[in-house]
Amino acid sequence: MDKIRADTRKQKLLDSLEPNPLKINDHKKPIIIIDRPEDIYYYTGFWGEGLLLIFDDLSSKLIVPRLESLRALRTSKQCDVVSSERGRGLIDSFLKFIGSTHFVYYGGSDYWIANIIARQVGRRNLIPGSEQFRKIREIKDKQEIETIDIASRVIDKLFEIAEKEIKINKSEEEIQSTLVYEALRMGARFPSYQFTSNPLIVASGPNGSFPHAETSSRKIKTGDLVVLDITLSYDHYVSDATRTFGMGKISKKEHDIYEIVRNAQEKGIQRIKTTNNLAEIDLECRKIIEGAGFGEFFVHSTGHGIGLEVHELPWIRHDTPTPIKENMTITIEPGIYMENKFGIRIEDSLCITSKKNSKGKLKTENQFDYLNFHRFDKDLIVI
Repeated sequence: MDKIRADTRKQKLLDSLEPNPLKINDHKKPIIIIDRPEDIYYYTGFWGEGLLLIFDDLSSKLIVPRLESLRALRTSKQCDVVSSERGRGLIDSFLKFIGSTHFVYYGGSDYWIANIIARQVGRRNLIPGSEQFRKIREIKDKQEIETIDIASRVIDKLFEIAEKEIKINKSEEEIQSTLVYEALRMGARFPSYQFTSNPLIVASGPNGSFPHAETSSRKIKTGDLVVLDITLSYDHYVSDATRTFGMGKISKKEHDIYEIVRNAQEKGIQRIKTTNNLAEIDLECRKIIEGAGFGEFFVHSTGHGIGLEVHELPWIRHDTPTPIKENMTITIEPGIYMENKFGIRIEDSLCITSKKNSKGKLKTENQFDYLNFHRFDKDLIVI
């Protein structure tokens, strides 16, 4: 990360903060305090335990435990690394940089830290809240998009491997372990996600009826539908895609429902070209699934943002109007889940692009297009 890139991100964050303390009290200077590893990485290139302080002159200090100090010095850019003890030691270190003349924005969600800051500067001079910090990361730059594309290529390769590895009498866990090994061998990693312990989802038969199934020792059977949801990161950036495979003889009903989901996903993706609001994409997918009589079995939103986190802004929900912007990276993943029977989900990660006229200017209508990061077949593959 070079100085221009780092300073641009910091300035963008400072400009986004409301209310702006410089407009309220000229004598108070803002300090931004960040403790989430995704946000620390975004501004410094270091991923690990620590606290990041960003000042109004765009200088910053990265306070890390002594056990992380050497790695922080090697990987972080455009910040001063301060070595400290863990826990309370980190707090004591950053308090030295905060005085009564500071107005503090806290970009984390740790009540203990927020309370200590409030005692130091006064509650009226503390503005907590991580949402606006995450919003800064909503639009990706060229390097971020290229990295997500690499992660997506790895996922597509894993789908190819899975097509050969998924077999009758093979357990979900056996398939999962093979795919995890192959992903690591290709340089990918698996992001942590607090609501599951699985690095990726292999859900067969009735297990597929759980959108976030826990991969189990269940063995694949003839007639199963197998949902394979792969989320992985490459150089910390996430891609997320799902395919559903059939085993042996698949019923006409299952084929028909698969086609409903595939059609909904395709129509949702195409809706990007004709709308300026992400909520319309969810509504498009939902309209098709509801029109086929399966609305009650589509139990989650159509998609979400991807980046340094598995799920981040923007959200693709019918009840959350969100303007579409160029270089958002999102998923579109409708699904139908028949309780105790099977599930079907098809998911791709995409990047929002812009339509431009012959002079290189944005069109005034239907100005958005998309880049689908994935190429793996979405027709039902029956093994």
